[in-house]
Parts: sequence; C-alpha cells; structure tokens
Amino acid sequence: MAWRISANYYEACNCDLGCPCNMSGFPTHGNCDGVVGFEVTGGERDGVDLAGAKVASAVKWPGAIHEGNGTMALFIDATPEQRQALVPILTAEDPGLPWEILAATVSEIHGPFFETIEIDDRDTDSRVQVGDKLVVQMQSFTNPVTGEKHEPHMVLKDGFIFQDGQIGTTSVLRLDADGVTFEHPGNNAYYSRVEWSSENRMAPAGAAGKF
Repeated sequence: MAWRISANYYEACNCDLGCPCNMSGFPTHGNCDGVVGFEVTGGERDGVDLAGAKVASAVKWPGAIHEGNGTMALFIDATPEQRQALVPILTAEDPGLPWEILAATVSEIHGPFFETIEIDDRDTDSRVQVGDKLVVQMQSFTNPVTGEKHEPHMVLKDGFIFQDGQIGTTSVLRLDADGVTFEHPGNNAYYSRVEWSSENRMAPAGAAGKF
C-alpha cells in the first residue's frame, strides 16, 4: 500500500553524544535502549490523511540494533482511521523506510497502546511524553562561555531515518511500560524533520548502522 509521511522527528538513546551507531553500527555500551518519536505534519495512506498523528516507540536491543532481538513498547495517538493506516507502516506490513528496517530488528512488541502523546516541539529542547510511562525531555547544548545555544549536526547522506539531525542531549529519558523499562538521562538525542514513503525501500547491505 502506497504511503508518505512528513514529520517532526525526535530520538534519544543511551549512547554517548553523537551516537557511534551512526558511524560504526555499534552502540557505546554494547546494547541500545532508545526512543523514536514523531508527529506527522503531512502525509497519507490509501486516502487517509495522517496529519496530526503522533507515534512514540521505545526499544531495548540486547546488542547492536542491526543484530536484532529488540523489545518494543509502541504508543500511537491518532484517530481510529489513522491507527489502521499507521500500524501496517510501523510493522512493515507495508514496505518502506525507515520502518521496513527497524521492524526487522524487533522480535517482541508491547502494544500498540492507543494513548495521548504530548509533544512540545522546540527542536533540540522538545519534550515527548506518554503519561508517566514514557518521558523524553531533550536539551540543547549551550556555549559554556556565552551561554548561547550551540547546535552541532549529524549529516548522513545515506541515512534511512534522517539525513540531517540536530544533536542534543536529554535531561530526562525514562520508560516504564508493560514491563519494558529503562532510564538514561544525559546521553545522545536528535531532532530532525523527515520525509518517509513507501517509495524508499530496503537499504543496500552494510547500511544497517546508518541511523
């Protein structure tokens, strides 16, 4: 089924700043605990307008992401029609990047839970929250001398989630949902604006580390 999504994108994980998964494919501490969230600003699937839908997914991978066996807690805040359209995209029933690759690394899904997702979009100071189950408070870097906001970028020419991500950190990164838990403040975070669609298909071999 053809689909397309334009979205504001939020990511936070337990890796060091910059996240080495984007360079070598392997996480800082040998495992990856991360949150990926987005708010759809435009898009559709089979005539269903997806604008306004929100998604937050938190995954625990026991090793590197491309090694698989991830456990995901999935939250969706959308109309019933949008839910029916989004679930096949997020589970890769409908092919297309990035979910065609991400779904292949997950072996256990808790949810989807249809709950209110609060998003305060402030680029690298954004907040994503699902009640007390998932909280991500992103935090911009500041110049230690002037106090001015400092925004390094991660540019990935062949990135299948984003191509240009603003790098920040977090003051809060917490998950406690249906037995899936972690807490990793003060590590890597990204903010980006993304364009995804069913026209973008599985990346070539060797691209799995380019998040």
